[in-house]
Amino acid sequence: MIIDLHMHSNVSDGKLSPADLVRLVHANGVELMALTDHDTMDGVRQASAAAEELGVGFIPGVEISTGWGGRVVHIVGLGVDPDAPGIDAFFSSICTKRDRRGRLIGERFEQLYGIRGAYEGALSLADNKDNLSRTHFARWLMQEGVVKEYQEAFDRFLKTGRPCCVDIDWPGLTEVVDVIHNSGGVAVIAHPGRYSFSESWMLDEFLKAFRDAGGEAIEVCSGSQSRDADVFFADVARRMDFLASSGSDWHAPGTVRPMPGTQLQIPEDLTPVWRIIPRRR
Repeated sequence: MIIDLHMHSNVSDGKLSPADLVRLVHANGVELMALTDHDTMDGVRQASAAAEELGVGFIPGVEISTGWGGRVVHIVGLGVDPDAPGIDAFFSSICTKRDRRGRLIGERFEQLYGIRGAYEGALSLADNKDNLSRTHFARWLMQEGVVKEYQEAFDRFLKTGRPCCVDIDWPGLTEVVDVIHNSGGVAVIAHPGRYSFSESWMLDEFLKAFRDAGGEAIEVCSGSQSRDADVFFADVARRMDFLASSGSDWHAPGTVRPMPGTQLQIPEDLTPVWRIIPRRR
């Protein structure tokens, strides 16, 4: 069975609508999917309806940004109920912070580089105006000819440590895991190979903190980490008794990440996270 439990629609920083994303997933032969937009579940109902129509197994999901050890990490919630009490308010508070960050990023572009209208331009490219991300700034910078490539926008301006990167006071790791659990979901570390812990003990501390908070699973196969990382984190799952997940982390056509369902599938000796999650259509 082909599984993809991490992808994004235009409700966050993807390019396709939730329904069109499901159609692409179906065309690629994916049999079980999850929509995991950043800090919102507004696209889940549309995706679920399209999945039911096409006969694709569907798990409602979300990717939540959290702070740990002075860095931003992402936790995927799978099987999360979008109607759970308090969840709308939780995501609304994060999206308010996203908008505040966007305004500050716009101010920095004007103050440091004389580039005006960055906030308004990025917002114009966000189909969901309540979920503004750095991706929308990168796309606007490409559109305006400031940069030639998407990654250049991050390398020059937007990634951590660059002049126009603005930090957000993200919710803590334990809070995020609790929100996922209180909404009926399972907590999964997204693309663990991307966090560039400089020392192995830092990674171990993060994994232990996640497990101590009640986290159950890690993405052992991810379209946004290397194949070597996939192998490494499969071993981590074995050693620390984590459930295993797999996701392309696909956002848009023409990007370097694999198409939905074409990322590596998890090794047969690991326990898949989807076995403990009800499929909702």
